[in-house]
Amino acid sequence: MISASWSIEVARPPEEAFDFVSDLSNEPKFNPDASNVVKQSDGLIGLGTVYTEDVKRVGAFTTTIDRFERPRDLGFDARNPKCDALVRFSFAPAAEGSTTVGCTVELTFKGAMKFMGGMMSGTIRKEIEEKRGPMLKAALESPS
Repeated sequence: MISASWSIEVARPPEEAFDFVSDLSNEPKFNPDASNVVKQSDGLIGLGTVYTEDVKRVGAFTTTIDRFERPRDLGFDARNPKCDALVRFSFAPAAEGSTTVGCTVELTFKGAMKFMGGMMSGTIRKEIEEKRGPMLKAALESPS
């Protein structure tokens, strides 16, 4: 298993940051490996909402919101035959309408990907920890 985490302050209130991240169709704006994100379930975004998405090098995932406590805690459980990913976000008020966003990622590779994941664990961890937070910050703070 590969574990990675990051934290960053964004110039948006917790509700706005939470809503942006919980709408997984925004993920390609801060994760260049994600594409073709489609909401599969009907209704408003919330606990149990299901998405499908493609992730470079790993393939198609079915991703379910498995934690949804607006505006504090959000979780995604993403699964495919090669890898399972648990992604947890926390949102805490910071100074003057800002939010500290924290994220932890646990990747569990399966089958032949276990070997590849083991070899690439340092690179994968570094990519998540050093780039995802600043990319989310840029996406949240860019003019709409």
